[in-house]
Amino acid sequence: MEKSEPEVKIDELKKILNDLDKTIREAEERKKQVEIYLKSLVEIGKAQNAKEKAEIAEKAINSSQDVQVPGVIKIDKNRKVLTGVTKVDDLLLGGIPMTSNIVLFGPPFSSKEVLAYNFVARSFKENIPVVIVSADRDLRQIKAEIARIMGSDLATIDSYEESGILRFIDIYSRSIQIPSPSKNSIVIDNITNLSALIKSMENLENEILRTYPYYRLLFISLTAFIPQFDEKIFMRFAQQFTQKRRSNPCVSLYLLEEGLFDQKIYETISYIMDGTIEFKISNSKQYIRVSGLSNVRTREWIEVYSRNTSFDLGSFSLERVR
Repeated sequence: MEKSEPEVKIDELKKILNDLDKTIREAEERKKQVEIYLKSLVEIGKAQNAKEKAEIAEKAINSSQDVQVPGVIKIDKNRKVLTGVTKVDDLLLGGIPMTSNIVLFGPPFSSKEVLAYNFVARSFKENIPVVIVSADRDLRQIKAEIARIMGSDLATIDSYEESGILRFIDIYSRSIQIPSPSKNSIVIDNITNLSALIKSMENLENEILRTYPYYRLLFISLTAFIPQFDEKIFMRFAQQFTQKRRSNPCVSLYLLEEGLFDQKIYETISYIMDGTIEFKISNSKQYIRVSGLSNVRTREWIEVYSRNTSFDLGSFSLERVR
């Protein structure tokens, strides 16, 4: 039985109230944390010597994981970030380590895109900003895929963008001579303008980390960049870009298509990254394997079972493998 128009409106208002309650609770908690920092800064000003100041500052830094002390970026490298796919997090013993750069490597239409968009959806659930650099995909297509993964609509995805949780660096639109579909995106005029990309990413990163403890990055995709540059220039850019992400609290995923370039390119990219999550399709079955990173449950190929908006994995050893 369909709900009447007043009942639908009541449900919508209830949802709005619930969202407002959540926002208020988060704001109150944040206020408490900021008050702690403010009190600590006042005490630092009154401290008599450098040792006493250092002790107060250390106490302030350790009092919260969610607010940055002015001028200090705290990176908890023991923290792991959930991918949004439960079985992958289990395989990785709790998620991807903070500051990691991971390449998602595999053929077209494999589950690497499903993992990438679940990674974005998980960021929304945690109210943590995610930056999407798009060099070969329309932003509308990306938003539609995220909405499908989340089981929501485009208006919901737009609301995350309006709130600043979803950020875009749009390299694709100018390449096909159309205006960016997002009025909030940072638009790069040309894929070869690496300095503009690096500077835009740095500015966005600094803005985010003034408010949030960390952020996520999805790079779509390295495949678009490789043909545009001499190999040495591309690798220098990749090294510089990934090293900058390692120096701040961020977890980054980079999409890369299989079979388009010389094997040496893939090997060099894997060397630059902190790890790879690789997909392959063989005899109509799909498999996943992890290379690099720290401890994982296994480094063998594991069968992937697609589940529309996510996927499951076949059985794998519970033994930790370095």
